[in-house]
Amino acid sequence: MTLPLPLVLLFAVLLGLWLTWLAVRRSDKRRLVWRLLASWLAVVSLALLLAPPVINRTYSASQAILLTPGYHPDSLRSLLTQLRPMPQVYHFDSAASEGVAVTDFTAFREQYPAVQTLHVLGNGLEEEELTRLKAIRLVPHLSKLPAGVLSASWPQRITLGEEVQVQGKFTAPGNATTLYLQAAGGRRDSVEIKKGIKQNFALRFIPKTSGQFVFALQWKGEEDSVHQEAIPIMVQEPRLLNVLLLSSAPSFEVKFLKNALAQQGHGVAVRSQVSKGIYQTELVNLSGLNLNRLSEPLLQKFDVVLLDGATLQGLSGQEKQVLQKAVRQQGLGIMTSFSENSPKRVPFFAEGVLRQISQKQARNAPVQWTGQTKGPVLAVSGKVLQPQEGQQALAWEKNPQQALVVHYRKGLGQVGVSLVSETFPLALEGKENLYQHFWANVLTTLAKPIQENSITQEPAMARVHQPLLVEASAGNVMGKKAMSAASGKTLDLVSAQGSLLPGRQVFTIWPQEKGWHSLALKEGNASLYVYPQTSRQTQQLQNRQKATLAATAQTLGKPHAMKDVTRPEAFPLWPFGLGLLLALGFLWLEEKI
Repeated sequence: MTLPLPLVLLFAVLLGLWLTWLAVRRSDKRRLVWRLLASWLAVVSLALLLAPPVINRTYSASQAILLTPGYHPDSLRSLLTQLRPMPQVYHFDSAASEGVAVTDFTAFREQYPAVQTLHVLGNGLEEEELTRLKAIRLVPHLSKLPAGVLSASWPQRITLGEEVQVQGKFTAPGNATTLYLQAAGGRRDSVEIKKGIKQNFALRFIPKTSGQFVFALQWKGEEDSVHQEAIPIMVQEPRLLNVLLLSSAPSFEVKFLKNALAQQGHGVAVRSQVSKGIYQTELVNLSGLNLNRLSEPLLQKFDVVLLDGATLQGLSGQEKQVLQKAVRQQGLGIMTSFSENSPKRVPFFAEGVLRQISQKQARNAPVQWTGQTKGPVLAVSGKVLQPQEGQQALAWEKNPQQALVVHYRKGLGQVGVSLVSETFPLALEGKENLYQHFWANVLTTLAKPIQENSITQEPAMARVHQPLLVEASAGNVMGKKAMSAASGKTLDLVSAQGSLLPGRQVFTIWPQEKGWHSLALKEGNASLYVYPQTSRQTQQLQNRQKATLAATAQTLGKPHAMKDVTRPEAFPLWPFGLGLLLALGFLWLEEKI
């Protein structure tokens, strides 16, 4: 409550006169002037505390400053000195002590309709918040991103023996650092990150065991603090396939491949032509199959069929139709290998475009494939395959446009074409790992797809204490307590709005802890990983800044009229309180001296 100014002035004059009368009547006239000054200082200070003065400040009504998380006070002070008249300061979702708090931008627009230009400091706003500020011209003053991962990608699921490659982009604005891939209890790969640039990185590792793992990207920040980002990955045991080998004649290539696949536990059936209509057959890890004629029931038992060009040419029209039907409708994978002097285009089975790059029909050339950039030298044709739309290279010479093995989809299955007719020399030379890696890459790509317990989730990166939508086949989820965390705690599944796809069901989950989670399904368990809330902070900040800059670009041309507003502000009271305290202290001390 503020007292009326006339009453305060009357009280101050009477009090001042009384204190002056007391000082003059004293017999001790020493320090009289100082006592009078202290008395009137006390009176004036008390009066100003009882009736505080008001200062009228002029602010810009059309411009304002918005503080968002990550802003620097120095940037705010610098901007305030540049803008005249001084704009009003607001803060959103920030621990800032300056300015007025904003919780809803719709209400902000209604409360301050005159604001037409908003200077945004910090890391900016989310897209949802920016949509409510479309009518306002935004001027960004964004902070530098902290060191961290801007993007990262890797295969979520691999087969044991395959290489994990983590690729992405990293920024280190302050100091250079080293980015490590932490896996299996140690640092498996590293890359130097230079100061002040956004740098691409690629780190590799081959897991030695199967299971669910959480690898990590690690780096040192300021004061040697260690930061890391989780890289969850599932390593599965190799899938056992049933492979049918059709050969125009017995060969070392078929013999070595049969033995290699059989040692790994795959089912192998071999049919080699001895003479017209007469075949030599062999079954390994399989039984009870008649290979003399290709039929639908026979092909249903296989995942991949490998044959050579001569065998394909010798197949009857009916057998070719059976193969095509199995590929299109059953998802069977098939690959035709051509010898050095016989590559040619065959509808459906070999639709690659051949390009002559050497006058020699047969030559030796280094062969590369995914995960193997320093490839071995093998006998190949003088032609290469040039992948067309819908075709992908599986093996190549100098680059994927000089492909030696390509594959493409036909219906549910994959069709492959190979100009590498002999790979067994790798095994003869003791390069068993390269030999197995080549064929694992080919067979995994071509193999008949399997029915998996597929679930989809939104968002793709689930976080602790944030809602997660999980979609699965209707009736496939084993009850409302089907989700469990690594600690064994179960989570409630809450039915959400129905899926747009028939036969699918959507649930909402609120994860309470990070780590692997398992969803119990009738057809088996499905797994997903929940990240900590602090994961990918640098990436999230970058997304906010990009969204803010994009919104800024849309509002650059908006005209704005300058308007000012004058607002009364209370003068700070601490100088008056300090003056009163000093004056009374002097008067008390002067009495004692």
